[in-house]
Amino acid sequence: MLSHWNRRRLTTMICFVGVCSTFDGFEAAARPAAATTTSVAAEVVQLTNAERGRSGRARLLANARLMRAAQLHAEQIARAGEMAHVLPNAAYPRAEDRLAAAGYDWQTFGENLALGQPSPAEAVRSWMHSRGHRSNIVSPAFTELGVGYATDRAGRPYYVQVFASPSSS
Repeated sequence: MLSHWNRRRLTTMICFVGVCSTFDGFEAAARPAAATTTSVAAEVVQLTNAERGRSGRARLLANARLMRAAQLHAEQIARAGEMAHVLPNAAYPRAEDRLAAAGYDWQTFGENLALGQPSPAEAVRSWMHSRGHRSNIVSPAFTELGVGYATDRAGRPYYVQVFASPSSS
């Protein structure tokens, strides 16, 4: 049977080991969790619709097929390590190829790409400060949106927005 003094030393030792062994856990808990593709895409959709609202435009509907087309390209450009609307050696080199692969019949479409922004808010902010990208975001011609997100081997983030209006047929 343990004496009062020995129980106290044992309890102190257990607490010390418990604190030391979980210290890395505290540090890890303080770091932000890695962004998931789904959460990044949802945030970009929300931020894009907020910008459209400020411009007096209707909200874009998130479309699963456009999400797939955007994700295809985000993964392709991250794998290639380059930001380009057309990747001649990729499985789906052009936006039209990605839209077809995702099964989306379009009447009109547009695409925005961003590389290196540390957050969805920064990506949308940079697009809004570029005339051509801003034009896609606030265009009344588009009714639906898809967003893709991927990182390359170095951890650099790639963002893709695909805007479209479906074919009426």
